[in-house]
Amino acid sequence: MNAETKKTLAKVDAISRAIAVAKSPPEVIEIEAQLAGIEEYLQTAGLYRTDEIRPVNEARMRARWKLGQLLAKEERAKRGPKGKVILTGLKNLAEKLKGWGLTPPTAMFAQRIGTLPPEDLDAELARARKYDTLCTFETLIERARPYWYQANRKRKHRAIADAAGAAAAANVGQMLGPFPLIYADPPWKFQIYSEKGLERTPDQHYPTLTDREIIDFTVGGRPMSEIAAASAALFLWCTSSNMFRAGDVMKAWGFEFKSSAVWDKQKTGLGLVFRNQHEVLLYGTKGSMPGPQFQPASVFSYPRGAHSAKPKEVRAAIEKMYPDFDESSRLELFARETVKGWTAYGFEAARQAAE
Repeated sequence: MNAETKKTLAKVDAISRAIAVAKSPPEVIEIEAQLAGIEEYLQTAGLYRTDEIRPVNEARMRARWKLGQLLAKEERAKRGPKGKVILTGLKNLAEKLKGWGLTPPTAMFAQRIGTLPPEDLDAELARARKYDTLCTFETLIERARPYWYQANRKRKHRAIADAAGAAAAANVGQMLGPFPLIYADPPWKFQIYSEKGLERTPDQHYPTLTDREIIDFTVGGRPMSEIAAASAALFLWCTSSNMFRAGDVMKAWGFEFKSSAVWDKQKTGLGLVFRNQHEVLLYGTKGSMPGPQFQPASVFSYPRGAHSAKPKEVRAAIEKMYPDFDESSRLELFARETVKGWTAYGFEAARQAAE
């Protein structure tokens, strides 16, 4: 190795330190260009062994990771009312990317790499050293897959929540909405087969509605087609005996069934076939609503309380699934009570507010 080559390799340490303190995409892009030039020089000089190329290779991987993180910050740079972050998106960054000499695909893949936690990046570089190979951008993208899936969902959630917040600000003094997240516990009317069963019907506790009345239900005079946002998620309670009826309601409201969970009440009740110990929570979406950021277990096991009351822990789980939403974007329909962070609409919630 000649003196010029040693001098060139010495530059890599200084460049690596510059990556750590870079504060803008153009800085990192310039660093990457320097590293690409060094790598090309080393290959021209006849250095092909992985141990000789590795310092430059690892610096390039770290530079691309840093670029992805900085580009993500650029997307979140704009702020709206009350300081809320508004995502600008890569489309709105097109002019900047062009000025930086960065193509949209390169920027997109850099952002995916940028979602990797630092320890995962270190682990992938260590793995390459262990097997005497060189790390690649493709390898980092693959390792980052679960993280950028999660980041993408969070980004879309924020955009949907911001849109709901903007709509709420424009509708001051009116019933808010449309809502991208709806949690509903309809007062289902059930067919009674004996006078003894009549004593145990929901009608003895609160007004019930037929399926048609639930489908046609309005909030502030507006049908569910207007109350639900174009992209939205619906959590809909039902019993095991009326799951198909609930599916029809979900479809009529414009949602497509995706999954379900159950609430184990830890104590058996009545039933014509099985003695019921559980209720079902259906999940559906409409539009381009992404899945949740957190996936709880599909069985909620909590003791039952007052008639028809659902465990507060289920609502808390939904909040964890969609953490970027608030009262301007979350509606609890047929609510029994008013809860902080939710817009509540229902007979019992209205009664509670009046008391």
